[in-house]
Amino acid sequence: MKKVKVTSKGQITLPRSLREQLNIKEGDYLDASIHSSSLLLKPVPRQSDAEIIREHCKKYNSDKAALEETRRILKKVPFSLSERASKLREE
Repeated sequence: MKKVKVTSKGQITLPRSLREQLNIKEGDYLDASIHSSSLLLKPVPRQSDAEIIREHCKKYNSDKAALEETRRILKKVPFSLSERASKLREE
């Protein structure tokens, strides 16, 4: 069992070995819950580009044409948005 320290702001640092085992990267989210007086942290799966597009279209316009228009626009982008976002997080 690994020990983590809670800072004055309530933050914790997960040991590298745990982050590597669970493939947790900077910017990832964890679900937190309490189970019989224990804290349970579970990684939230990352969304694919397609899932992000679908979520955006559902939020702003449920019209199927909006989904197709979004796909058409994103095909013109010369890089993967998820890869670019990951690189920006690393920087």
